[in-house]
Amino acid sequence: MRIFLIWPGKNQETVNLVSGLKQSGHEIVYWTSAKEHEGKFPEIILHDHFDAWNGVPPKELAGVAFDPPGEELIKKLSGVESIIMTMMNKHFEGRCVDERKNYYYDLLGYWYGVLNKYKPEAIIFSAPPHPTFSYLIFELARLLNINTLMFDLAPVAGRMIWYNDFWQGNRALKEELIKNKNKNFSLADLSEDLRAYFKLQIDETKDATPYYLKHDRIKNNLVNKTILKQKILFKSLKDLTFFKKIFLYLKKLIIGNTQKEYARFCDPQPDLSKKFIYVPLHYQPECNTSPMGGAFVSQILMIKTLSAALPEGWRIYVKEHPVQWMAFGLNYTDSRYPDYYKEIARVKNVHLIPVETDTYYLVKQAQAVATVTGTAGWEAVLRGKPALIFGCAWYNDCPGVWQINDVLTCRQALEKISGGSLPDRQTTINYLKCFESSSVSSFVNDPTESQVTEQESTRNILAVIDKELKRFI
Repeated sequence: MRIFLIWPGKNQETVNLVSGLKQSGHEIVYWTSAKEHEGKFPEIILHDHFDAWNGVPPKELAGVAFDPPGEELIKKLSGVESIIMTMMNKHFEGRCVDERKNYYYDLLGYWYGVLNKYKPEAIIFSAPPHPTFSYLIFELARLLNINTLMFDLAPVAGRMIWYNDFWQGNRALKEELIKNKNKNFSLADLSEDLRAYFKLQIDETKDATPYYLKHDRIKNNLVNKTILKQKILFKSLKDLTFFKKIFLYLKKLIIGNTQKEYARFCDPQPDLSKKFIYVPLHYQPECNTSPMGGAFVSQILMIKTLSAALPEGWRIYVKEHPVQWMAFGLNYTDSRYPDYYKEIARVKNVHLIPVETDTYYLVKQAQAVATVTGTAGWEAVLRGKPALIFGCAWYNDCPGVWQINDVLTCRQALEKISGGSLPDRQTTINYLKCFESSSVSSFVNDPTESQVTEQESTRNILAVIDKELKRFI
């Protein structure tokens, strides 16, 4: 089968994946990855991941002039263009709308031309596509009826799932849910890794913080932050920008910054005895909101939808993601622009609450948790609380999850929830058993999460790819 591979990675296992596909008889025509792999597979067009992101073609196509996109194609992909405009808050921050659109049109002309020139039968992605170019490739593949396959690391015992189309969810999981809809499984029926994971999540005495958040906290602790600031200091002294940086820092400190704005509109002592919906904001920009949130990449739109559907006497408590400030410090960004928090605080019945408030205690006290696609919704269901999901989360099909598209669906869900509709342990265990059968163990950079080695992880991924490609044929 002729394959395009959208699979970045500098390690040997990425090379082993390509070798495994070739050994299975597949022809890899085009591969977006890392420059480090140049020359290893001379028959494959290797396109550096960051060059592709910046709209720079590989050397094999440097002299090829593809036609710019026509109005008909642009109109067909108008929704895609809208998502890519928000996706460009990463890597293209600060660019105006016209500059972003011209970049997008160049990208569209190139990849539409490439796909029509090489005519792949399948395109395989290492993750739900979220750099601009990979998301555009995915949507063009949908338009041109090209098979797609993508992987997604679920934050559950180091397990990986896959989609043919992330907008449609995990087909294998849906099939398992249908097959087992009349069965009830016990905790003992779960594999050892999922059983341990479930016990950890429901034990209030244990720390169930996801491994990636722990890593972010370590990465941004006082020691590492000090080292980073020293590097910035030495670099600014070297390139003569020291005084400019000091001036900008003092300006942020004195005049205004994200954290000062948040504190200005924050309710320092929220009344948790009231009925409320807990809304933990997503870190942005990131895949979980763009593209997987669709229109709800705007978390303010999500909050306004909740407010419009809120039962009488209920509140909405919104908490910023701790990594947002770890990553960006005091700076405003395209995702957290000036007056962003002010706009949230002005919505009826909405209260910003302190970032340090314990998220698991908020889940416990809340009537429901609302998120675009975040892990907090999954953690809520595990703890017997309903989740309102505004995008394409990997766990959308789990009982206790309410898919929200607008005020009407939100109001209907909240009526059911206020009437006592709650997820229960039995249905959650049933879902986990189906998840077990439709996921594979994958390597993650954490010894407490990984159940397999990198080599075993690659073999698991290759087995899924082989099975899916045979299904395509």
